[in-house]
Amino acid sequence: MGGDHAAATLLTGPGAEQILATALATSHQSLESWTLDAVNARPGAETSAGYDVVADGERMYLVASTVLLTDEQRAASKAVRLSSDIGEVHVWRHPADPFLPGLAPASVPDELAPRLSAATGRTVVIEALDMLVLRPMRRAVLRARTTAEDGRRTWYVKVVRPERSEAMLRRHRMCDLAPLAVDGGDGIVIVREASGVPMTRALHRPDGSDAASIDPHMLLEAMDALPSDALALTPRPAVADRVAEYAAMAIKEGLDDARVQALRSRIEAVLTSVPITPPVPTHGDLHPANVYLDSPTDPTRVVALIDLDTLGPGRAIDDCACMVAHLLVLPALDPTGYVHVPREAARIYEVFSTRHDERELRARVAANVLSLAAGTDDADHAQAWLEVAEAVVDRRTLA
Repeated sequence: MGGDHAAATLLTGPGAEQILATALATSHQSLESWTLDAVNARPGAETSAGYDVVADGERMYLVASTVLLTDEQRAASKAVRLSSDIGEVHVWRHPADPFLPGLAPASVPDELAPRLSAATGRTVVIEALDMLVLRPMRRAVLRARTTAEDGRRTWYVKVVRPERSEAMLRRHRMCDLAPLAVDGGDGIVIVREASGVPMTRALHRPDGSDAASIDPHMLLEAMDALPSDALALTPRPAVADRVAEYAAMAIKEGLDDARVQALRSRIEAVLTSVPITPPVPTHGDLHPANVYLDSPTDPTRVVALIDLDTLGPGRAIDDCACMVAHLLVLPALDPTGYVHVPREAARIYEVFSTRHDERELRARVAANVLSLAAGTDDADHAQAWLEVAEAVVDRRTLA
């Protein structure tokens, strides 16, 4: 923990300027200005930071990381190795990445278009390409708006480490509710935009008017339709099984130690008392933004599931808990637009609790809400969601 803190302090504080200036000087460029954009830290592993930089009048994005690189990785990404008070630091310029060789071609329309054309058998022209998510050395997601002889389409370009792309493609190909996914090579997986509308859109009304009513049974039907082949995939720990880790993260981010530990203890007291059941196919991250419905106003069925990276063996109760937890936190994002969501969450929870042990479901919902509080960068949201998690275990909500 101490090393993680020291790395974060260096890469986000005044010392970052010297690191950036020194790295740029190796290519005879002078730093004019810099702004910290994002920090990504893995406990016990590397800490990385991204910066918007201007050097000699040129705008660029640089990444600095405490990651250890081989000579080959350093050469491929043109990373600069520097010494610092915390040890070795590497700096490279986006879109180069030592672990994501597909990031550079995925970030350039003229390089991505031929890959998409080859994968789909159509001549594709990319009209717009936007970066949505960037986690250096881990993953990136871009949105490509395209035209081809069969019309306009939107594709989501996921860039992962090359050894992980086949597993992602396999998950999409085995699930009937998954949108088409094609292989772009070098760890690039390109996923067609799902049909239908996200459940979040069906629930959101900016003017506070009545939202769509979501039939809980259609969500259960979608869960039941997950492929049995998913049982052969590598299992992942459920959020509730990592409640101690999320509690530590929440405290580190500034939430009250005593309250978080009390919440953790109550959740664990329930979870340690429930029987272990055989695994079933699970989505692994089943929240409203990953569920697509046939209508924004009168939905009758789930037409697509997205972000199937977590598909695999697990417990159906965890998919249910994830869904309810994410519903409960939506009002903090837009109190007016999601004013009716607590009602929908309660209805959905009531039906889910007829299929699963209600006491265990409640504990797993609270664990998922705690994980969201631990993971947000917004202090107000973190505090509000800690209160939601406490209300769940206290039975002051979902009653």
